[in-house]
Amino acid sequence: LKAFDKDGNDITDKVFMPNGFMKVDGDYTPKPFEEWKASDWPKYYQNPDFPNMFAVGIAFAPPHPISKPAKSVNGTPITPAPPRTGMPSGIIGKTVAQSVVDMIKGKSNKPTHHASMAEMGAACVASTGKGIFDGTAVALTVYPVVPDYDKYPGTGRDPEYTFGEIGLAGHWIKQILHHMFIYKAQLKPGWTLIPE
Repeated sequence: LKAFDKDGNDITDKVFMPNGFMKVDGDYTPKPFEEWKASDWPKYYQNPDFPNMFAVGIAFAPPHPISKPAKSVNGTPITPAPPRTGMPSGIIGKTVAQSVVDMIKGKSNKPTHHASMAEMGAACVASTGKGIFDGTAVALTVYPVVPDYDKYPGTGRDPEYTFGEIGLAGHWIKQILHHMFIYKAQLKPGWTLIPE
């Protein structure tokens, strides 16, 4: 991607990382895994050079992977990226939208809401079989999404809120969530009460 200002000057390096994702308020300083911090992750998703530009979901550039990079037996790099779709994307999008509204209304000239992936949890339910009485699904939660090794030594995650199970209950939850999300997408009465 290329970006230019109104005078035609190339500003690509101020807007995008080399991988094409937008720079936001994260710390993009190259550093080894041992120096990665939860605080490296963006909170406001605002470009530091252009305060009217925000990036949410898969549009923002992660400062680094969420776990130590590795290589396959064939030498292929394995660099796990954070999940920037689904639940985290919904939370980040809503947070940025609230900040933009406050900025437009003149309540502030900077973001008023924040949602660091190093401070939020996420849940995922994935089907592993079908059938109302014999279907299965894996249900898992992770907190925080981006590990914080200072706060949670060892795994970087809170063991009370990071777990997963597979079974029929997960299948039922998946069905219920499916219908709730469709209901919400159709903006039916009470849709705002359904969480992201």
